[in-house]
Amino acid sequence: MSNEKFSLQKFIEDSKSAILNPKEHFATLSTTGGFGEPVIKAVIYGFIAGVFVLLWSLLNISGGTGLGSLFGGAVGIMAFIGSIIGALIGLFIGGVIVLIISAICSGSNDYEANVRVVAAMMVLTPINAFLNVFNGISPVLGNIFGLIVNLYGLWMLYHALNQTLKAKEETSKIIALVLGALVLLFAIIGFGTRKKLNRWEKKFGDYEKITEEYGKAAMKMAENYEEMAKEITEKSKEMADEIEKEYSDAGSDFELTMENGESVKKINEISVTAALKSLGSDNNFAVLCKSDFFIQTALEENGYVVEYNDDSGYYRSVESDIPYKKVVAMFMGFLNEETSWKEIVEWEAATWTVAKWGE
Repeated sequence: MSNEKFSLQKFIEDSKSAILNPKEHFATLSTTGGFGEPVIKAVIYGFIAGVFVLLWSLLNISGGTGLGSLFGGAVGIMAFIGSIIGALIGLFIGGVIVLIISAICSGSNDYEANVRVVAAMMVLTPINAFLNVFNGISPVLGNIFGLIVNLYGLWMLYHALNQTLKAKEETSKIIALVLGALVLLFAIIGFGTRKKLNRWEKKFGDYEKITEEYGKAAMKMAENYEEMAKEITEKSKEMADEIEKEYSDAGSDFELTMENGESVKKINEISVTAALKSLGSDNNFAVLCKSDFFIQTALEENGYVVEYNDDSGYYRSVESDIPYKKVVAMFMGFLNEETSWKEIVEWEAATWTVAKWGE
């Protein structure tokens, strides 16, 4: 698909909309149009963030220490360039991360759509770079602003999952809460240890004793947060299990082929869903089979028609306008070797010889 023409005025309006009204913005965010627009957005956001990094380095108020005043300009220029490059790298890596989260939440697995979501969320990059000035003025204040930006980013991600990527709301909420708990946990630990370190420095001025007291405090905080950490670990394990389930191979016994002759190498829920999504006028049908049993679908004018063959016989759906989501559900049921998927639509016995389309 060809890239859309980039508009600076639209970029400014989209940036304001993403910050001030993320729910409405992600509800209307386009998921197609190529990668040109997301890349340009990332470069602009990275450039603005780099300007702030360079400025704070020159003014020596970015929170750096040591030789910052002597080499601030040189370091700032490299950081300026790094901000732009980092924004581009972050765009595509972030797209993969959001794609995994979206898959867990049963949302869109289209990579371009997820990259466009990340590009919209990168409006927070220059904001975060600007607020970095408070790290030099007051580390505590800088941490507070950083925490606010991170939590707002999770709020944006929650709306992006529900509005743009059409993910399950309940699953999206759980993931947002787990990530938010992690952010808060690390922030609380950071605030507590920094406060104790400052008090010990004023009271003792003995760095060896400071280190010893710091270790004791860390152990005490670890005990206090043991229960929370356990819960977060359990949630993280559940997420890891979900990812492994989504991306694991369902088995070598299954084969999936399409009209254009393509064969899916690794069969799992993600690859099967992607294959069904790719069907169109020039690639009309897909067949998922295991031995002599199969389920197949073809795209008609107003929807899909589905056929299957198993030990009960050869059947065709009465409807020829089945919605895409029902087709996906039936293919997932067949892949998981269930039988309840047959209740989704009505069937009639086929009257012609059993054959898989394309043979």
